[in-house]
Amino acid sequence: MSYNATVNDGLGIPSIGGNEVKVATYVRVSTVFEEQDSSVINQAEGLLDYIHKMNGWVLYEPYSERQSSFKKRKEFKRLIDDAMAKKFDVILVKSLSRFGRSVGELNTVVPQLVEKGVRFIALSEAIDTDNRDWQSKVAMYSMVYQMQSQTTSEWISLAEKARANRGEFTGSFAPYGYQKDEKKLAIADNNTPDIVQRIFDLYQEGILGMQAIANLLNDEVIPTPGQIQLRKNGSQYWCQSTVEYILTNAVYVGDLVAQKEQTAALGSTKRKKKVEQEQVIKVNNHPPIISREQYRVVQELIHRRGRTKSCGMPNLFTQVLYCADCGGGMHCVKRAYGKTHYMCGNYKLRGKAFCSRHSVYEQGLIDLIFCNLRKLMNDHVDNDSLIKDLQKESEGEKKATLREIGLLKRDVEKFEKRKQAAEDKWLDGESTKENYHQMLERISGELSNAQQKLADLLKEQESHKSTLPDIAKLTSFDKIDRELLLMLVKRIEVKEDGNIKIMYNFKV
Repeated sequence: MSYNATVNDGLGIPSIGGNEVKVATYVRVSTVFEEQDSSVINQAEGLLDYIHKMNGWVLYEPYSERQSSFKKRKEFKRLIDDAMAKKFDVILVKSLSRFGRSVGELNTVVPQLVEKGVRFIALSEAIDTDNRDWQSKVAMYSMVYQMQSQTTSEWISLAEKARANRGEFTGSFAPYGYQKDEKKLAIADNNTPDIVQRIFDLYQEGILGMQAIANLLNDEVIPTPGQIQLRKNGSQYWCQSTVEYILTNAVYVGDLVAQKEQTAALGSTKRKKKVEQEQVIKVNNHPPIISREQYRVVQELIHRRGRTKSCGMPNLFTQVLYCADCGGGMHCVKRAYGKTHYMCGNYKLRGKAFCSRHSVYEQGLIDLIFCNLRKLMNDHVDNDSLIKDLQKESEGEKKATLREIGLLKRDVEKFEKRKQAAEDKWLDGESTKENYHQMLERISGELSNAQQKLADLLKEQESHKSTLPDIAKLTSFDKIDRELLLMLVKRIEVKEDGNIKIMYNFKV
């Protein structure tokens, strides 16, 4: 079949006179619902009818997919790759919105097609790259479609936020240990709440880390969250990240936390964590599985383990006792004879070239803590000089925290400006989509880290800490166990000369 016309008189008239024109069609719907099959069929039939009307045009291959994410469109990528290889002459789509809604993508891909000699036609918008006005039309319509996508995304987010503010659970799967009951969370009627409690208990004891807990659950063939939630690709094995997610999830104290993440940018599959102020938090929204005090103790323990590494035999003072000179964790030494004592971990593992023994007895530490607490509770509680000394000790930490908060706020502002500048360059056509997303991913990562550090510091600064009257209520004890120690003591440092500094979790 041949076409002899040599004149281009508008949309749909091939300018390649005397040659067969190979046309590739592209069809896309944004969901996988079965009822949208008719949309795929209608789009494909409409494009095929148009080709049949054009003398000399033949269908090279139809490209189609059901996918909303720009990143996951495999058929789109194959279409562009084939176009760059000059396997056909024309790309025909029903609408520019079916081809893409990203300003950067459309203003990059379409010009690349033209440079390669591939003609692009969008029927609904009467866009034809053989006509002079195609660039202004692509720019105008792509901006409109991106604004529509952004508006739709914002409306969905607002709707989910409204539901969360009503206390409704908006996630796809109820957290492990819970089940949905009339749009809210209720404690599951199986053994998963007991598993959650056990995970918290095991970690609080300090004997097992997150991976060790996961290994234990795997050995006992405990069903994973993915299996309980009947996820299609749910893992049958527990892993460290699963245990960590449970241990750090405030849902288990009865709080609903929604709107925790958002897409890094429209059209991106990357997600970034929102700062706490932008999240929806409903306190005491549903029945708790874990007590607030145990949750607080576990978060503090996770924070300690994240900042420093302490090895050796698990013991009462794990992640609490440190060498004042080298900063290393103290190792527990238990023998069949003698008293339990601790020594500098760097000295124990690497010898005197790195540090010295800094030896201290466990019972001596316990006695010192008892002595300090009794001193605070008795006639010294109202002693002005003691109060001033303790306040002065904490003032240095407070000033250091304020300085760090100020630096982090400046970093957040700096990264926000860089992010906006990158987006402006993309929208103005000064940067390609690939460069924009690479830059955005890097900046968003730095911004997210700074925001999270800032949120953690602000939360730590504003968090409730026990006062002396609270401590007095806790002192009807004759021994110190792991839970009580973590509740009372923040850090203990031992100097080589035997001096011991104890930092408590309460203020006066």
